Amino acid sequence: MKSSRVLLSTVVAFSLLALSGCGEKEPAKAADNGLPAECNEYVTTVTTCVNKLGKDNKAMADQFKTQMDAATESWKQMSDKEALKNSCKAAMDAFKPALSQLGC
Repeated sequence: MKSSRVLLSTVVAFSLLALSGCGEKEPAKAADNGLPAECNEYVTTVTTCVNKLGKDNKAMADQFKTQMDAATESWKQMSDKEALKNSCKAAMDAFKPALSQLGC
């Protein structure tokens, strides 16, 4: 289980770092919460996995939630939603292989 947490932490940290580097351009159509659908899919998928893995480690799940909430709030402020959409899609594509390894 420890290796699962390390893998999940690494994947999520890499994904959040990649998403934080989006540039500025004209905004694209966003979801109701201000995020592209690809970002909502990524957040939902990763959060569901963390919650599943965090059943025995509430502190880890709580820490992740705090980090994800902060990240999504900063993403909402980005004007280049097209770049954000592409970054979220890339993050989701990178995370998908880890889902089965983590048992999500």
